Amino acid sequence: MKKLNAFYRMLIVFCLLALGAKLFGFLKNWQEVPLWVMIQMFLFAGISHFTPLRHEFVKMIPPMIPWKMFWVYLTGVLEIVGAIDLIDPVTRPYAAWALIAFLVLVFPANYYAAKNGIRFRGVKPPSALVRGSIQILFIVALYVGGIL
Repeated sequence: MKKLNAFYRMLIVFCLLALGAKLFGFLKNWQEVPLWVMIQMFLFAGISHFTPLRHEFVKMIPPMIPWKMFWVYLTGVLEIVGAIDLIDPVTRPYAAWALIAFLVLVFPANYYAAKNGIRFRGVKPPSALVRGSIQILFIVALYVGGIL
């Protein structure tokens, strides 16, 4: 059996945590489950932009884009702020729309990494189709949990 890479393991853990929170009454409705998965994902991903993993993110940025480390730090800040704003019901819909736009805007970097076999922590990236499907799933989760 093929071992799941860290991203998929992390996503499974975040889903289980959100489901557990709902089952134990910490979340008031099922709509909050995808919301809390996204909060965890964006918070974790944003923080990772300020760890040694930042060098891995730099490799994903297409060569024609200058100031790569600036973009890595900026996207990290945007992910953290977006995750925090998803928590507050007042800012939630704005954060969800902003993060949906963010996912669309960063997709070219994911596509570039997939098409060029850019490894993240030594792991081959998912295909562009798989990565695109994940981005669509995240967009749906943000819409369902943050906007509806």
